[in-house]
Amino acid sequence: MTSSEFYLKRGHLALDWAAALVDPDTGFRDAGNLINGYYKSIVAMTTGARIREARVLAQFVGRTFLKDGDINTLPDDPTAQGLASYRAAWIARGLHVLGRYDMAAEIGRLVENQMHPVTGGLATLANQPPAERVYCLGSTGSAVLAFLAMGRVEAARRGGAFIAGLLDEQTGTKGKFYLLRNADGEIIREDRKQGLAMVSSIDIGTPGQVYWYIGMAMNACASLYLATGEKRWLDAGHKAYALFLNCADDIYQIISNGKVAWGLGWMHAATRDPAFARAAQEVWAWHCDIQAGDGRWLRVGQFDSLDAQPLHITLDTTLERAFYMFELSRTLDI
Repeated sequence: MTSSEFYLKRGHLALDWAAALVDPDTGFRDAGNLINGYYKSIVAMTTGARIREARVLAQFVGRTFLKDGDINTLPDDPTAQGLASYRAAWIARGLHVLGRYDMAAEIGRLVENQMHPVTGGLATLANQPPAERVYCLGSTGSAVLAFLAMGRVEAARRGGAFIAGLLDEQTGTKGKFYLLRNADGEIIREDRKQGLAMVSSIDIGTPGQVYWYIGMAMNACASLYLATGEKRWLDAGHKAYALFLNCADDIYQIISNGKVAWGLGWMHAATRDPAFARAAQEVWAWHCDIQAGDGRWLRVGQFDSLDAQPLHITLDTTLERAFYMFELSRTLDI
């Protein structure tokens, strides 16, 4: 088995590369004012003890993107579309861990205001008319983790209920598993794409899926169990794990599986079941294999080379996986 020391070393290698780009005036040099390059950066840098860089990035985010609790504000930023609330929850978590409680609380209030009053789901986009909102498992899982980091357990429970409800209503472990509800609380049983990625469902057992939602569900449920001791969250986490067990084999070699390893690690932390630790390492092994010598990651299957991959995507992909390295080093008994 891979050791935690190995994960830490490789995570810091990634941060060495990213930290060299941090600039007080421009955030990440040459990355442009694109929120996609920043929303995971603060939690990754803080977790990796790069506090100076995390503070610089928080200042840059505050003056460049943040307005009335929203970070997806620049009209000419194409990356500010799609899962806007998902990004907001990620950055709120990082800012709170850094100690920027002012910014974290401002964003957290907006995120909580976008939650469905009955189902607890988080709307994918901020400030839409209520009747037009779509509520997403991935965005809601991100909010659960942010709220737990900020000690807002009741808000996290509301989000957890949304995730558990989707798992309870869809009991099969083969075929379509749907990820969205509409404003009336109904599961959206249709195919919707964002670019090339399916964002409305996972076809369990079929290759070529976007798998990260399963990992987010496991992580949110395991974390809620650790925070509350309530068995219902562990039961929901096991239902998400059953989906993982029935996925096609390409889940072990696809770029969107990083969160699956992350979620499996937190299921191990919640249960101490070595099966989760083994599965996490098996899923994560490919990510270790494809990390570049300078610490970066390529989104294999989307770009042919790191030179062809836009810098904001390299930052997002690399910082996220560095963070998972740090997380796995402490959730697994290795």
